[in-house]
This record gives sequence, C-alpha cells and structure tokens, in this order.
Amino acid sequence: MSMADLLKQEALIHGDKLQMLSIKCLQNLKNEIELFEKDEGLNGFQRWIVNNLYKLDVPTVESVIKSIIIIAVPHPSYAKVEFVRQGKKYNFVSLVKSDFDNTEKYLNNFLTPKHYHIKAAPNLPLKRLASQSGLAVYGRNNICYIEGMGSFFSFIAYFSDIPCENDDWGEMRQANRCINCNICFNNCPTEAIREERFLIDNERCLSYFNENSDEFPEWIPLSIHHCLYDCLKCQINCPMNKEYVNNVVESIKFSEEETDMLLSGNYFDSFSLALKQKSKVLGLNDWLDAIPRNLKILFELSDTHNETTL
Repeated sequence: MSMADLLKQEALIHGDKLQMLSIKCLQNLKNEIELFEKDEGLNGFQRWIVNNLYKLDVPTVESVIKSIIIIAVPHPSYAKVEFVRQGKKYNFVSLVKSDFDNTEKYLNNFLTPKHYHIKAAPNLPLKRLASQSGLAVYGRNNICYIEGMGSFFSFIAYFSDIPCENDDWGEMRQANRCINCNICFNNCPTEAIREERFLIDNERCLSYFNENSDEFPEWIPLSIHHCLYDCLKCQINCPMNKEYVNNVVESIKFSEEETDMLLSGNYFDSFSLALKQKSKVLGLNDWLDAIPRNLKILFELSDTHNETTL
C-alpha cells in the first residue's frame, strides 16, 4: 500500500478526508490561476486574493518537497451561543472552527517515525486544489462539498517530502445538484451568489463585511445579521447539507464579564483561559476587530425584536 493510501486511512480514522498529489501538479495549479486571473469577471477583492494572498512557490526547507497534502477537517454546522449583558441573556449562533491542531498532531505522530516531514502551505488556493484533485466539488455558492461532510469542514494543506506519483489533475468539479437548484441563490441576503456562474461576487457577500471592522455600507440592512461573523444562510438551506445541518454545538455560554471583554475589543492575550478556549473553538480570535461591532448589532436586533413582540 502506498504512503498516500496509508495517509488517507489515517485521516479517516480521525474523521478527516485527505488527498495527496505530486509536487509536479503545482505547475498545473499555477497555469489554472493564470487563466483565472485573466477572467474579466473578477472584482477587486478577487484580484487581490490572486495577486497578493496566493503563494505558489515551493518553500525552501531541509528536505526535498515532493508532494502536496490537502485535508478536509470537519466541524459542526454551527454553535448555539449565549451572552449575558446588563443582566439579560441573549442567544445567537456562531460558526465553529475545525481543530487543525489535532490534524497536524496526528500527521506528525504518523510521519515522524517514518522520517517524513510536513510544512504548512496556508497560501495555496485550497478550494481549487481540492476540486481539481478530486477531493471536493464546487457548489453554486462558491463553497466546496465533500460526500459524508457536506460543506461543514475547512481545508488545510501541507508541503511534504513524501514521494507521490499521483499526477491526477482534472477540470474544476461542480456539484451536479447545483445545476437545476437555486436555493442558495434565493436565500443569499446580499445577492452575492450569481445565477449564471459558480463564482460569487465576494464584494457583496455578508462575510466580506462582517469579518472586518469597517462600517457597513448603507445598502446592507442591519436586519440581515444573524451570526457572530461570516454568514450561514447558503449552507443551512442547502439540500446537500440536509444530513449534516443538525450537527450543532448546543451551548457555549459567555458570562457578563466575558461579554464585556469581547465588546471592549481587548487583545486575545488579555483574555482568561476560559475565554481564550471559547474564542478558539468558535474562531472568534480570527476576527476580534469585527466582533464588538457585530455583537452590538445582534444585541440591538434582539432588543428591538423583544420590544415589538411584547
């Protein structure tokens, strides 16, 4: 059995799904990105991602890089969260972050005795790599789907010195169920999903706005906000997620002191150990500049709703 097959088995034991490709496929990836960059339909943010975020060069390390490993690490569909503010309890929802630390730990435990190494590759175009390697398919909402996971996972990739002869590199794979389905298109609160192509207008996506601390543009009604960051509408309503959408973390509670810490925009290092752990599980630590504004809006919406229903 090849090392790639052994790694796939190890990933499955831990609930993940993995694909390994020869480093020679990196040139295919570069060619695909060059073609993508020439697409006149790209907006400014998409061009910034292509030109500034993606890094497609092989890193310089002690060992010879021979392969790329991409792994899908599942997470719950969302978490129910409770905040206490001025003595009142508020209930919202939040995304949940994949446990990448556990993935890297079991990879190293498996590979080190075999004298193989990995190096994180955070700036590869992960969705494209997953789709063209056969690990995942694209949905109309520009999110990837994998059988047995739906879209409730996140990718992580590594360069490795493991020999690999897998040069499979296909066209972008799109989910067949999306062809005649417009559910995500009809449920997108900002009309960011396009009917005619599998590439959203990410400069209209709610996630684009509520993951930075700038003021929301006037055309976005505050009433569409529904979670601490990002947006769940297209995933929660997607038929391909029907089997997985009820995998929910039932209750993560924030005390009034912890709520005040988040609202005050304090640095992560100043959090208590308990608040750090909750923030990491939910991924709040990645968006701490935006969380105070987002929370205040959710509190305001909740108070307004309660007043109108009295």
